[in-house]
Amino acid sequence: MKFPRLFEPVRIGTMQVKNRFVMAPVAMRYNTPLGTITQRVIDHYAERAKGGTGLIIVEATTMDWPVGKVGACPLRLDRDSYIQGFRDLVEAVHSHGAKVAVQLQHVGGQTNRRNTEGAQPVAPSVVPFPRADTPRALTLQEIRSIIREFAESILRAKTAGFDAVEIHGAHGYLVTQFHSPYFNRRNDLYGGSFHNRMRFAVELIEAAREKVGRDFPLIFRFSADEHVAGGV
Repeated sequence: MKFPRLFEPVRIGTMQVKNRFVMAPVAMRYNTPLGTITQRVIDHYAERAKGGTGLIIVEATTMDWPVGKVGACPLRLDRDSYIQGFRDLVEAVHSHGAKVAVQLQHVGGQTNRRNTEGAQPVAPSVVPFPRADTPRALTLQEIRSIIREFAESILRAKTAGFDAVEIHGAHGYLVTQFHSPYFNRRNDLYGGSFHNRMRFAVELIEAAREKVGRDFPLIFRFSADEHVAGGV
């Protein structure tokens, strides 16, 4: 069986990708314990680009350290000081003709104090995950602060030269928790109806657009089925 279209170019918004092979984000943990890019990280993605992949999506990168980080030491892009490391990564991937995006993520309530350096996990509502510490509910002010931090990190990604950003709205992390009628028990503007539960994601995208413009490609990853009774 032949799949000739796999080798044809495809356009995602303003981004032209040379073929339809996409490397999904996979956490390698080749970075430092403080989330800094290392030469090993750069070499890892450069090799995948050299192999002919059209679009590479760099592994889950936190925009809120330490409360938002998944695991003990993910990549991070919550400060300007981390831009240069990502710029070096982007240049290495581009040198082999591939496009590159980065997945930005906030873990929400699906974590524990060991990973958040002692801070209580945060979520839309006080609904615990298995094998995680019970989170506290975010205030309205905190919700708006996280939206702003997401947007600022998306701008940092653009500044570093990324061709696109993938917003991680899947796998039970914070954006998903707002979507979910199981994990979101709020009775304010961010909970209840479908419209209200989607408000966090919509405002996040709107805030990002204000930072990076209408033409910069944003990819939104979401779970069509949470596999949780009472969830999406």
